[in-house]
Amino acid sequence: MASPSPPPTASSTSSSPHRKLLHSLIYWAVQRCRVSESPCRLTVSVKRSPEPARSSPLRIAVSDTGVGSKLEEFLELDALARDTPVEKWDGTLLITTTGINDKTIYHYQFNLQQETSSSARFTKLSTTYKSHAIFSGTEVSLCLSNEADVDDFILWLVGFVHKIFVLRPANLACELFIEQTDSAGSGNVCMSQGSDDVHLPITTSSIDRLVSGLKDYALSHGNASDKCEACYMNRDCLKIGTGAVNNVDRRKAKGQFVEVVIMIAHTSSDLSCWISNCSSTQVLHFEDFIPCPISQSSFNVLMSIDWQSYGFKLKGGFMDDDGNAVLQWDNITFARVDIAIHTYHGGAVNEWKISQPERHLVRKALKSALLGLKVDHAEDFLSCHGQKVREYVPDLAESIAGLILSSSDQEFQDECIALLGLGSDQDLTEGSVRSCIGEKMNRIIEMNDTKDNVEHNSPYLFECEKIDEDSQLDEDDADQDMILDF
Repeated sequence: MASPSPPPTASSTSSSPHRKLLHSLIYWAVQRCRVSESPCRLTVSVKRSPEPARSSPLRIAVSDTGVGSKLEEFLELDALARDTPVEKWDGTLLITTTGINDKTIYHYQFNLQQETSSSARFTKLSTTYKSHAIFSGTEVSLCLSNEADVDDFILWLVGFVHKIFVLRPANLACELFIEQTDSAGSGNVCMSQGSDDVHLPITTSSIDRLVSGLKDYALSHGNASDKCEACYMNRDCLKIGTGAVNNVDRRKAKGQFVEVVIMIAHTSSDLSCWISNCSSTQVLHFEDFIPCPISQSSFNVLMSIDWQSYGFKLKGGFMDDDGNAVLQWDNITFARVDIAIHTYHGGAVNEWKISQPERHLVRKALKSALLGLKVDHAEDFLSCHGQKVREYVPDLAESIAGLILSSSDQEFQDECIALLGLGSDQDLTEGSVRSCIGEKMNRIIEMNDTKDNVEHNSPYLFECEKIDEDSQLDEDDADQDMILDF
């Protein structure tokens, strides 16, 4: 396999050398699995000794059953090794790898702290034969210092793998094992990918997989283990908008894809649920099927979107210490807002270009997701202008209903009732006429609030035959044929 492109730079997200290293190793493992044409498994295991901190190392292994790796890809860790103090990591990697067509399993030891010219930098260890078995994969093992903040590192790792579950990558099953023992006894952690949704067919698109994963993430409030049973009972009440764009060269099937999913829990399902009126959103950002810090250009897109046009009031936003975008809402009427942005490359791995996602692709996908919410749930996502107009509907509907019912012209009343779609045999009250007029007005406001649904002629409050556009009214009759277009 050609050496994959380096993973996206993790700036402040990975100020800890431990985090940077794991981010890179998991990134490459996922890419090897993507290249494979067979179902793959990615396993991250951590073994923490019960002995006091710093007295024993933290043993970590990242293994995958994707295509075999090339040693050159690990040279990308040179810069990280130089920036990491020897007391935190001695630069040693133990690598076991084999390709599907190989008859042997290769074992290597890399010491990236050694000079490039040093013979101690690279050591080929003994070779193992497969005994006619057919498989491929790579395992990378290393030892890190058992720092005082190792608990924070493990919490980060649990959250990181949990976010990978959100993507539900096709042909890839992920799992995390953490073995740790303390004076109180065993504290092992085992996480594997699962969902309350029905099994997703292998042909399910990546954005539909993201919808499924984000649904579980939202209903567990972003928690890696605990589920909110009250919310899971109402999982079908979530409102979802999706957007997908790309700049793919169809002839070569390569290019860049951007997918956005926005998920809204409109009301808290239980008064005891802590997500009630959550006033901020941490945007989940992925690149090439791995959680990554959001780029500055993508963050700028989030901040420059006209959220008010889609029924949201953005109070502000910032990038936290881990490189995540956090959006703050003003006077939010929703219980929870979750947003996921995924950019990835198509085509062969060695043809990927190292670049940030194009700004216009992110903007287009985000606006498409927001528009989808408006189209499917217009009453909940009116623009600020539409909301102000809707405030006048009750009084206006009451006035029109009063004018109709107070008229002494029975023919006029009958015509108005017929145009409103109310039968003459119904028990007509001012309340029923007012309600009918109000519903029609609200529907018109909702239709006009979604630009893609606006036709050249706005909808009419009273439905009647459409005037032939080619017909001309005589000047003498023009004063008598007045058309009131609402």
